[in-house]
Formats: sequence, C-alpha cells, structure tokens
Amino acid sequence: MSIRIVENPPLVIVERRFYTDYVRLTIDRGRCIFCDVCIKVCPKNALRIIKREDGLLTLSVGENCSLCGACEPLCPSGAIDFTVNGRRINPIVSSKGFPLPLPKVIIEQSKCKEDCFECYKACFLGALKIDNKHNITVDEKKCLRCPWCEDACPENAIKVNPLFEGSIKVEESKCEDGCEACIEICPTKALVKRGGKIMVDKRYCILCNACIHLDACRNHAITVVRRRVIHGDGFSAVWTNALKNLLGERIIVKELDAESRRRLNKLVEEAKL
Repeated sequence: MSIRIVENPPLVIVERRFYTDYVRLTIDRGRCIFCDVCIKVCPKNALRIIKREDGLLTLSVGENCSLCGACEPLCPSGAIDFTVNGRRINPIVSSKGFPLPLPKVIIEQSKCKEDCFECYKACFLGALKIDNKHNITVDEKKCLRCPWCEDACPENAIKVNPLFEGSIKVEESKCEDGCEACIEICPTKALVKRGGKIMVDKRYCILCNACIHLDACRNHAITVVRRRVIHGDGFSAVWTNALKNLLGERIIVKELDAESRRRLNKLVEEAKL
C-alpha cells in the first residue's frame, strides 16, 4: 500500500500499511508552534512550513515521508503522534535508534505547600493542574519547557529540563519600526518590547527558532545558536543527521565526540556488573 495523506483540520494524517503493520503519523497543526525541530530532524525533508491561501502559516507534509517516526520524540509541543497498529509506539525510539529528551518537568511534591498555587498561576500555557489533594500534574502536550513555573515556586520544588542549550541575540538596529511579529509568534513570551525596543529574556527562550522565520523577522535581526541537545540514550545514522541539522556542522563534532564517550563509559560500567 502506498502512503496516504489525509487532511482533517486541524489534523493531517499520514498512514501506510507495511505487510502486517499499520503505521500512522498524526500531526495536530493546532498545537504546532512553528519551530523548526521536526523539519530539521526529518531525514527525507518531507516537512516544511508554508503559507496558506489566507496568509497564515501551516506545517506541510510531503508524500516522500517514510514514516520513520524521527519527527515525534523532540517535538516541543507534542503536536506529533506516532502509532503502530493503533498503539502509541515508535520503533526508532524503542530500538534505541533515536533518543528521547529528558522529562519536561520534575516536581518534588513533598516540598509543596497546600495553600500555594504560584506555579499554576505562572503557567500561562495551562500545562499544570492541581487536584483537591494538591497533587500537581503536567500536561506534556501543553508544556514547552519554559521555566516560568520553576521560577515562581517559592519552595524550589520544580525543575524544568530544557531541550536545547545555546544562545539568542536580537540586533535591534535591524528591526523595523512598529514590527512585533517575533513577539507575536514567540510561544513562551521570551520576546518583549521595552522602551520601544525588542528585547529577549534568555531565561525563557526555548531556542525553538519560531522567531527567525522570514514571516516573523524579514530582516534577519534575530540569531539563534543551538550548542547542545539534552537527551537520553539512543544512536543511529538518523540521529546523527538530526544532530547535524539541529546544531550545525561545527558543533556536531563535539556533540558526537561526547556521545561516543558516554556510550563507551556505559559499556565499561555494564561490563563491570
């Protein structure tokens, strides 16, 4: 069976039957934050951001999609689901060919006070829920790894794990008068205007690259540099290609060298058992 792409707004579904297995990739465009992560990691260049007829941005999937599943694990907004025979399973992840990122948020419930709701109030994405027993849960699909909740917690009970380490810079001299497109597209409120100037709060930038699209910044006034992807175990040619596209040629050499050392150390430790 050839690949089939079904448009069911806001969803786009890519599906194919491989002998006995039925594989489906579902992208919720309503959750897409227009970052470039899935675009960068796709080994077939099947994903891209385009403009619709009404001028709005949308994520497009081409028929060259191989349903490898590489786009799912790192999606910041949980907009991508991968299933095999109706079950949430990603073979490239389960076979250790592609790593998972670290848990988005770690909460030490024992530190929480029952009359405190500061983290809940700070999360403008609605990713935190507190039940009547004051148990805090995180909606993985809404959480974007911005540490607003961590900084609001007076008991230091919350730790947010970023996906990337790197830097962002805004060259104010290149900004057009009155333009706030980058502020509007930033999903974590890291970009703000103060004193008539565009400024970035680096603490809350998740290095998603949504702001550097030409539709957000026509004058290339924003520079984002990713230096590291923070992740668990996993390694393959697909992952190496993803790293190269996410970090760039120069940085990937150091990252792969560090990855090789981690893998070697793990093998040594396992051999001692």
